[in-house]
Amino acid sequence: MSKKIKKNKKDSGLAKLILLSTLALVVIVFASVSITSFVKKKKAEKTVRVAFYGLPEEYCTLLQEYIPKEDKIELKCDILSEGGLDLGAVKEKYDMLFTWKGEVTDVLAASSTEIPAKILETMPSSLRDKKCVPILLDHCEFAYSKDVLGKLTGNISNNFAGFLNYLNQAKNYVFSPFFCLGADDRIFTAFLGSMVEAQGGLQAYNKLIELLKSDIKFEALLDTSLNASNLTLRSVLDMLKTWPKEGLTHPSWYNGNGNDLVYFAEDNHLGVFFTYLSEHRKIPYQIISGYESLPLPMMSATSEYGIIAPAVSAMLLSSNDNAKRYLYEFFTEEAQAELSDKTMLAPVHSRAQAFDRQADDVRFWAASCAGGALPDLYLSVYQRNPSKMAEFATNCRIYIR
Repeated sequence: MSKKIKKNKKDSGLAKLILLSTLALVVIVFASVSITSFVKKKKAEKTVRVAFYGLPEEYCTLLQEYIPKEDKIELKCDILSEGGLDLGAVKEKYDMLFTWKGEVTDVLAASSTEIPAKILETMPSSLRDKKCVPILLDHCEFAYSKDVLGKLTGNISNNFAGFLNYLNQAKNYVFSPFFCLGADDRIFTAFLGSMVEAQGGLQAYNKLIELLKSDIKFEALLDTSLNASNLTLRSVLDMLKTWPKEGLTHPSWYNGNGNDLVYFAEDNHLGVFFTYLSEHRKIPYQIISGYESLPLPMMSATSEYGIIAPAVSAMLLSSNDNAKRYLYEFFTEEAQAELSDKTMLAPVHSRAQAFDRQADDVRFWAASCAGGALPDLYLSVYQRNPSKMAEFATNCRIYIR
């Protein structure tokens, strides 16, 4: 009996020894694999690969200045050609991407790395995006004549009815109460998108983007409901079609160009014009100083809205720790103030000094609405296919003539 007990103890001890040896081997293998992976990751991270797409050359040059240059890190920066873009290849080749937030970033978001929380905490909650972080904001603005505003009784209420009332009163003082660079496809479609959101809220704007992405035929698009109130693109275009007849805009506003706008604005012939903040900066000061920028007029206070404010943004396309570290350099209070000053766009950092009151207002408006900063129709739908935007713009111009 004692021999059997001794044998069982011996077998039990052997089993434990085998188990411990196996566990030790597993730990060694796991540690070896982990160390090898760590070493490989660190080696790979000694190169940070950065891509720029669709941004003005001066923005690309400026952004590169904020990426640290370190002796032990090789930095590779490429400016990608506009138009068709193989997003799969971009994902495989680069660690960081700087571009406008829109269709490109939407596609890449599913496979991108999350933005570190300490970066997102620098900005208002409505601007925080874990996959695509804004750096600077442009803005689709309505610039009102200070002279006309001074002649009208009462303040302009920030709703769509008040906007239309302003246009009707302004025709007593100016030749063209409303105007925009309608010949420019991007500005023209951005204005159409603004009118859709003004009347139908964020729901209608997002629905229009969804339909345009589906490549729906124009005739079918016209009568497709955009929100619960059955707003349609046709109803928006029908309204715009009446404006020249009612004296609210130039008869050929949809063919207007930059020279037209400057000419009319300089001679105080405009009540309000629609443009981008970045384009506003190109207008001579003696002209633009006579205009006051205000946010999108909203139809209903109960609907959710955003402001159409194209965002220069960044994405992390890999888990490269150096890329994450470099990205933070764009979100210090000092860097944001400098970037705003050099581009004249709006900063996103909550406390950073803005270039001027217009830029500060854009940040405030984006922070104060649920939808935050929204891409325009070009960035949302046509970023890699501007010829399709031209087709859509042409169809809309033909309709409203």
